[in-house]
Amino acid sequence: MLLHQTVAAAALSICVFTGICVMPVSAAAPDVTLTASGTFASPCLTGADELKLAGEPFTISVVINAAAVPFKHGPNWALYSPLKMTGQVHSGLLGSTPVNIASGAASVQQAVGPAYDLIMLGFPVKVVGINLTIVANITMPPGTLPNQLIHTFAPVQLSPATATVKYTDNAGTTTLAVRKGTLAATVPSAARSLTSARLALKGVWDDPSEVHVRIG
Repeated sequence: MLLHQTVAAAALSICVFTGICVMPVSAAAPDVTLTASGTFASPCLTGADELKLAGEPFTISVVINAAAVPFKHGPNWALYSPLKMTGQVHSGLLGSTPVNIASGAASVQQAVGPAYDLIMLGFPVKVVGINLTIVANITMPPGTLPNQLIHTFAPVQLSPATATVKYTDNAGTTTLAVRKGTLAATVPSAARSLTSARLALKGVWDDPSEVHVRIG
């Protein structure tokens, strides 16, 4: 793993495990919803998968204001936290009954580079009465993200080669690949355009010349 990913992952861990993050936002800019949905591959890559998530569907959404100032950042990456996350997962322990999940302490780290773009998502959450820490690692084609700031982007296909999710509880860590799915960033309200978001960001952090550290 390269240095910037290690530093950013360490920052993400600080936010997920401690919740000590402050991120000012602008009320004038729209909220962007980052949504990942799909089905986990089966069997799991590592661990016991005590919650029986392998082979099951999931949906996760995180809301980030378009003008949010990163909690931490580097030349080509930025960490945003705390954020609100909602979603649904299915557990083989419960049959077809979905489990609603939510967290007010989610973190998103974005990085850009010539070989691929990267999004890491982490949050603490309780599933079927068990406290978990979840970290997802998603790579995307280069150019999906214009830079490390918050932008909308069209759905990106997820696969075992591009997306993994780890969940940790008292019993250990399980790693799951995503068999198939999508990741997209959208502005739900049609009244709030991407143009407005970019205008709100102009001159704040929008410096594409900073995108120069190789990540792949």
